[in-house]
Amino acid sequence: MTTSTPTEPRETHRAPAPRPASRLPTSPAEIKLLIASRKRVDRVFGVVGMLCILFALVTLGALLIDLAIDGVGRLTETHLVKPDGTVPGRREIAGTFIRQGDAFVLSPVRVRVNADQNLSPLVDQRLMVEVMPAAGNTEVDAADLKTFRPGDDTATATATAPAVVAPGGVATELGRRGTAGTIAARTLGGFVFVPDPLRVTASPDGIDLAAFGDEPVAVEGSRSATEGTVRVDEVSRFVPKSFFTSMPSREPNRAGILSAWVGTMLVMLVTAAAALPLGIAAGIYLEEYARKNKLTALIEINIANLAGVPSIIWGLMALGLFVYLFHLGHSVATAGLTLGLLVLPIVIIATREAIRSVPATIREASIALGATKWQTVRNHIIPYSMSGILTGSIIGLSRAIGETAPLITIGALTYIPFLPPPPVQFEPELSVQPFAWLTSPFTVMPIQMFNWTSRPDPAFHRNAAAAGVVLVALTLAMNAVAIVLRYRLRKRIKW
Repeated sequence: MTTSTPTEPRETHRAPAPRPASRLPTSPAEIKLLIASRKRVDRVFGVVGMLCILFALVTLGALLIDLAIDGVGRLTETHLVKPDGTVPGRREIAGTFIRQGDAFVLSPVRVRVNADQNLSPLVDQRLMVEVMPAAGNTEVDAADLKTFRPGDDTATATATAPAVVAPGGVATELGRRGTAGTIAARTLGGFVFVPDPLRVTASPDGIDLAAFGDEPVAVEGSRSATEGTVRVDEVSRFVPKSFFTSMPSREPNRAGILSAWVGTMLVMLVTAAAALPLGIAAGIYLEEYARKNKLTALIEINIANLAGVPSIIWGLMALGLFVYLFHLGHSVATAGLTLGLLVLPIVIIATREAIRSVPATIREASIALGATKWQTVRNHIIPYSMSGILTGSIIGLSRAIGETAPLITIGALTYIPFLPPPPVQFEPELSVQPFAWLTSPFTVMPIQMFNWTSRPDPAFHRNAAAAGVVLVALTLAMNAVAIVLRYRLRKRIKW
């Protein structure tokens, strides 16, 4: 006799009730309404996107125009220095000799008027500067301008010494140190003071004024501003110094970016030499040779993460690695290697993306014809992907050229009035040290701009704006080179 054991009731799982399907439009009128609604959304999205693009372009254009207004005029200014490197003093006159018949006149150089107010009412009006700036200086303060009055306005005025009214209304006699001239307008809303030509009364023996031609010179001698004459005692030739060929200075009108742009070029040379070969080789290995496993996946993730690390972190790492551990010091080599590490992940990612764009059929055809892996990479993969590799590498370098934080961290100088030693010494008594510039102190253009913007003098801010124009132009030029190279290299590709 068998006994049956009671069984527990089984739980029954019910399937979830299906969602009611959305009703599709069936009639032509409903279909038209649906299409019109979608087109309306597309139009709204297009208008919003276009407005955002226009806003970004207008903002960027306004910033660039403001930068150009402040800086372009400074780029075209020059100051004069003697060939021995000294700057003339206040007793000397900077100008050019102009022949008028058998005689000569000295035309002093025009100087910029530093003024906050509008000087348009004074344009073409004869004025006087009581104390002209030093020869070689290119700026005079508007407060030093005096206005002429007729000779009978004051008791002290005569026909040869007209009265001059100071800003406070006091009439003073035009003395020997005064310089008469006119105000003229120049580009970008600025004004310049144009001194009256001075007649040369006599020349000492041994000085042939005709030999100087129309070149700028420094004249030392006695001058009579009331008679408009000058007696020449000594003439010295000038060397024009522009914003690009001048060292940093405590005087804003003489400061330049020579050491800054030379340092920038040297640092970028080391950066390219360190980052490009290593980054391109790493990208080729990871894409063509490395096995696809967890280790390579971890490496790829870390490379992508390193591309987004803040630049100050690279500076801190370089400070401990290159400065303290390898004892490279605060040198060009340290700066170049630091920026090379900063650019390295970008070059690797750009190389891998360029290699991935090469069709797989190219590899298969090459291997099918008996080529080895390296022959396929050298003869097909690298030539076809070179346009993308160069484009990504140059864009990475253009990012590095504007970096400031890592270079300040490793000890870049904000004021450096000298250049690194040249690779080749032309003097026979000096020893040739082709790599001495790698250990030299340095500065770069972003740091020079930081130094100028931190000063209260507005003239230094104009210098910073001019350096900014140069840096923007250099970055745009690098991007343009990348675009041209990509276009020309891709034209040669036929598959």
